[in-house]
Amino acid sequence: MDKLASDNSSLKKKNSRLAKENQALKQANQDLSAASAAAGLNVWETEEKSGKLQLKIDNQTGQAVSDLLVLAVAANGRITLKSLPSYFPVGGAKPRYFYRKKVAIGGTEGSLTGAYAGSDMVCLFADDSGVYWFMGNRGQIEKIGRQAHFKKLLRQISLK
Repeated sequence: MDKLASDNSSLKKKNSRLAKENQALKQANQDLSAASAAAGLNVWETEEKSGKLQLKIDNQTGQAVSDLLVLAVAANGRITLKSLPSYFPVGGAKPRYFYRKKVAIGGTEGSLTGAYAGSDMVCLFADDSGVYWFMGNRGQIEKIGRQAHFKKLLRQISLK
C-alpha cells in the first residue's frame, strides 16, 4: 500500500511539472505568433522636407496597431530594448520621434519631430491584444509587456 501511495504521489508531482511546462510552452508559442505578426510592421525614411525627416509606415501585421512610437537613435550597433534608455538619459536631450495613436492596416506617412539627429530608427507599438513590442534597428522583435511597462520605458527615455 505504501508503494502505491508513493507512486501516486510521484505521478502527481510529475503531472504537475508537465502541466507547468505545457503552460510555459503555450505562452512561448503565443509570444512567437505575436512576434511574427509584429514583424509585419515596416518603417523607413523617405526624404527630408523643411528640416524634418519624412517616414513611410507599412502595417502588414494583419491588425491595427496602437501607440506607434518611432525614435531616431544615433547608434553604430544593434539597439535592443535593454540598451534603449542608455541612448536617452533622463535630463539629456529628448529623442526625435514620431507618434501615432492608431495605425490601420496598410500604408501611412509621418515625420519625426525636430531636426533628424539619428542614424537608425526603432519602433515601439501595441498589438490589438494590448501587448507592447519593440522593433530594433536590425528588425529584431522584443516583447515589452503591458501598457505599464511601455509607460515606464517612456519615462526612462525622457518622453513622459
